[in-house]
Amino acid sequence: MNSEIQSIIDHSLEYSGELLSQTGELYPFGAFTDNSGQVHPLEMEIDKKNIPTNGKIIETLWNFCMEEMEDEKISAFGISFESAMQIEEGKDPIDVVVIIANHKNGEELPAYCSQFKISGENQVDFGEIFAVDKKFFN
Repeated sequence: MNSEIQSIIDHSLEYSGELLSQTGELYPFGAFTDNSGQVHPLEMEIDKKNIPTNGKIIETLWNFCMEEMEDEKISAFGISFESAMQIEEGKDPIDVVVIIANHKNGEELPAYCSQFKISGENQVDFGEIFAVDKKFFN
C-alpha cells in the first residue's frame, strides 16, 4: 500500500473514532491527498430539511473526488462509512468502518475495513485493518 493511501486510512480511522465517541454514529465522509501528499478532510454540507441517504452522500463525495482527481487537483482519496459485515457463516455481523479508496495511479484497490466497538465512556476500539473486494459494498 502506498503512503498516500495509508495516510488517508490513518486520518479516516482517527476521525471515525472521534465521531463514534462523540455521537455513537458515523456518517459518510471523505479524505483526500493534495498533490504534495497532505491529507485533507472532506464532508458534504447537509440541508437538515432534506437529508440525503447515506448512499447519496457516498455517491456525491465519490463523484466530486473523481472529478478533482481527473482535473489533477488531488492524487488520492477515500470515502468512509459504517457498515455491518458477516465474517463467518452462522456468526453475528460485526460493525466496521469501511474506507473505499482510489489513487491516481489507477491501481485497483480493495475496500479497507476495521472492526470497531464502543465501550465504557464512549471509548472506541478498532481492530486490525483487513481488505475486501469493494464490489461487496456496491
